[in-house]
Order: sequence, then C-alpha cells, then structure tokens
Amino acid sequence: MVKPKRLSRSCVLRLELYLEIIEQFQKEGRQYVTSSDIGSALGIAPGNVRQDLFGLGSAGRPKVGYEVTRLIALIRDLFDLDREKPACIIGFGNLGRALAGSNMWSRGGYKLAAIFDNDPSIVGTDFAGLRVRSIAEIFGVIKTQGIEMAVITVPASAAQEVADIVQNAGVKAIWNFVPVRLNMPETVAVENQSLAWGLITLSHRTRPAQ
Repeated sequence: MVKPKRLSRSCVLRLELYLEIIEQFQKEGRQYVTSSDIGSALGIAPGNVRQDLFGLGSAGRPKVGYEVTRLIALIRDLFDLDREKPACIIGFGNLGRALAGSNMWSRGGYKLAAIFDNDPSIVGTDFAGLRVRSIAEIFGVIKTQGIEMAVITVPASAAQEVADIVQNAGVKAIWNFVPVRLNMPETVAVENQSLAWGLITLSHRTRPAQ
C-alpha cells in the first residue's frame, strides 16, 4: 500500500471529512462510493477527492467507485486509529473536565489513562475511574504507562514548563489548549487549539460590512 510520508494539513483535514462521510455511507448500507458522491456531500471537487484517495493507494473501479470497507480501512490505518494510544490531561479545570468526559477519545484512537492537577482539593479525587494525580507525578506516570499524548489545559504561565516535562518523559504529541506557542522539538507533534481564537475568527467572519 502506497502512503505519503507527510501529508499537508489541508489534505489531512479533507481525509478526516472523507472518513466521516464514508462511514455514514456505510451505515446506510452502501458497499461502493464514488468520488462524486464524496465530493457532492462535502462540497469538494471530485478530481481533488480522486487525487487524495489515489495517494492512499486506492484508485477505485470505473463506473463502480471505491469499496467502502476498504476505503475506511485505508484511512483508519493512515491515521493509526485502530491502535489504542494512552493519553493524559494536565490541568483539570472546567475545560479539562469537559475534555475528559467527552466520547472523542476512542474516535481518535486514544484512551484517557491519566489526569493531573496541582489543586490540593482536586488531587486524589476520582473521575470516571481515574484518580487525579499531582503534577509532580507527571514524569513517572508517563514513563511507566507509556503515555503517548498529553492534553495541556494549564494556565499560560505554566504551559512551557509542563510541555518540557512531558516531552522529556517521552510523549509523542501534545494537544495544546493554552493560547501560547510551545517551543518543542520536531519529534513532538503539537496541535494548538484555542476556544478564544475560534470565537475571534467567527466574530471577524460575521462582522457587518462597513
């Protein structure tokens, strides 16, 4: 199977959309789907869909299209979604709790394995079967449990220090919800996510014309 070594961000985002819509087609009982079907559902040109899927090693069959089951398997394999990867949350305030209680983990191929905070009133409490641990335990827990991804929701002043700890402990990825840019080596994948930035973008896009 041919796989690109590195996909552009735009291609990754499109493939995420493809997976979602193709899985929906599967639920509807469809065995084959065409690039036009996918493109029409998502507002993407069929030619672009074909190019993206060809990069996965799937050319489709003339007048038939792509086998749904195989296409889903190819995309899930590309994104490593069928390997359950342990993750942790550092910072268990309102946002941390909301993320911990979400059903997103298995969808992304992860399992929440540890939670950390520095508030004495929170440390030692239980959440969904997990004991909230002290931030002082981060390094050892990541090492012993083989945690691969850390979600950071701490105050901005502590974000880089926490990122350095998890990086030194061996995490491969950081999902950063703090509105600061983290200085990390290229060996650590960082995805920055800011609810405030999203709101600012929406505010700009809906600004009345002058």
